[in-house]
Amino acid sequence: MPRQTPDTGSQALTVIYAALAMGVFFFAAVVLFVLDPQEASVDPGLMKIIWFASAIVATLGAGIVRGRMAGGAAGPDASRTAAIVVWALAEGQALVGIVGTMLTGDRVTAYASLALFVWLWMRYPPAKFAGD
Repeated sequence: MPRQTPDTGSQALTVIYAALAMGVFFFAAVVLFVLDPQEASVDPGLMKIIWFASAIVATLGAGIVRGRMAGGAAGPDASRTAAIVVWALAEGQALVGIVGTMLTGDRVTAYASLALFVWLWMRYPPAKFAGD
């Protein structure tokens, strides 16, 4: 198996990010367009608090990862690990908001989750973490 260069690693990470992002957006589309708000089973106020907490953790966590990456000369492996951590934080809060929307019928958390997901994704692109 040929060894990956930093450029091919960055390209692979970009493709993985795009595929995972499509999964989040397709799931959100299904929830938002198939939702029957009459069958809500969780209090929307409680779900907003849970989502808000996960959004704060995701945003602060992404900032900490970025600060650590900027603070030292990290190798490609550490950079890719950081990209995965930021991705997991962004995707986790997005899915909490979307599932919250499915359980409550309140679309606000889904829209806010998707907006924060896009912001985190655009602010921490895989190219910055690829060690190029």
